[in-house]
Amino acid sequence: MSLPANVTMPLRPPPVKRLAAAAVLMVAACVGGYMLTPKWQAVRSEHQRLADPLRDFTNPQTPEAQLSRLQEKIRANPQDSEQWARLGEYYLYRNAYDNALLAYRQALRLRGDNAQLFAALATVLYYQSGQHMTPATREMINKALALDAADVTAQMLLAADAFMQADYARAVSLWQNLTGCKLAASEPRATGRGH
Repeated sequence: MSLPANVTMPLRPPPVKRLAAAAVLMVAACVGGYMLTPKWQAVRSEHQRLADPLRDFTNPQTPEAQLSRLQEKIRANPQDSEQWARLGEYYLYRNAYDNALLAYRQALRLRGDNAQLFAALATVLYYQSGQHMTPATREMINKALALDAADVTAQMLLAADAFMQADYARAVSLWQNLTGCKLAASEPRATGRGH
């Protein structure tokens, strides 16, 4: 059956449910696509960092990263005594005394007799023994001072040990020698008692 030209068919209303579903799918696809981009990951990571209450206290250079870098440098040049010494220092500051000793001894083998390395070994031995002056510690200090009588680390160890042994006069004398300041007997003391 044909319709006269002037008669129009009523328009069907658009399928609202289908349009709404298509709009939701498009929005979801856009949001999902954005979430997969590196920019979103960076934004999310920064948001998490800012939400961390300890963010101002954390060191971006983690100890694990420091250790990895040191190990990479040593692998690249195993004859670099300076990197071995840095590795020893890394372990010393983390109370890993056995590893610190190994690293410092390797640095000493590579560099030869060196006051700073003997003093570093003495430091490790001193703290490894619970801040007690052992014969091995004393030997390393003596070697350091034989090479450099003004080695600060060796002198500080002697002063610290004197203090730990309650030999305060010797500790003060050693510390004064290190700082280059001596109080004359007539100078007022910090206690305000004078002489």
